[in-house]
Amino acid sequence: MMPLAPRRPVFGIAQAGDRFVAVGERGHILLSDDYGKSWSQVASPTRSTLTSVFFWNEMKGWAVGHANTVLHTTDGGQSWHLQYPAGHPGNSFLDVYFLDSETGFAVGAYGLFQITRDGGKQWNPVEVWEDEIHINRITMGPNGKLFMAMETGVLLVSGNEGESWDELPSPYSGSLFGILPLTRRTLICYGLRGHVFRTNDSGQQWQEVDTPVTSLITDAIRLADGTIVLAAQGGNLLLSRNAGMEFSIWNQEQTQGTAVLASTPDGAVIAGGLNGVHRLIPLREGSK
Repeated sequence: MMPLAPRRPVFGIAQAGDRFVAVGERGHILLSDDYGKSWSQVASPTRSTLTSVFFWNEMKGWAVGHANTVLHTTDGGQSWHLQYPAGHPGNSFLDVYFLDSETGFAVGAYGLFQITRDGGKQWNPVEVWEDEIHINRITMGPNGKLFMAMETGVLLVSGNEGESWDELPSPYSGSLFGILPLTRRTLICYGLRGHVFRTNDSGQQWQEVDTPVTSLITDAIRLADGTIVLAAQGGNLLLSRNAGMEFSIWNQEQTQGTAVLASTPDGAVIAGGLNGVHRLIPLREGSK
């Protein structure tokens, strides 16, 4: 337990009912019950860096990280137990996603893909790509399709809840770090060197969107009012109010090295990264 834990690196944020849960360096787990205005640390069963956290409902959640670590909570993040034992130190989970309270996926470095169908009591490896490249993020669109963004520009889609995966045409040969579904057919993907791409046909054709940055885009969210926020590792956040067709810079001094974003019900953005976790208020139309 560390008094300054909220200012240590944070790599994953999830909403659990009215609570927000953040995870990061040295297994730190933080809770906020006021939409990110204040944070408290809870005990963690691991010192491995945690990279992502996901809640199926306000009580049940999972966190994943380095050394094959999977943690589970059934009380809204107040207490956690080690669900999947640490394995080879070279293997790291980078993201976690659950379809329901039983079926979930943990993905990560060097093609790491694990699936559970019993709420995480057992995790089984599955090969989804022939090359051992990093699987950076897994997300679901409004049509129920699952998407994975990977190294070397690989994009995969599943229309059968992860039973099989198909490759989408790629707009870029560098690493892609995520896909943000906007509608059933409109998607945004993002990655290295400020690259952002947009599609209106479910990923069959992509158009590059100019951005004012050249640093890695690490995460993307859409706020309740439709504003899209991108996190650039160089310290800038980017805003779009026209469904991702244009982006402008929104500067925040404390967002250097931002890794993850989350939106709150009161219209704020929670940003986690190398400088810890911060609550931010986006600029509105006409403001300076």
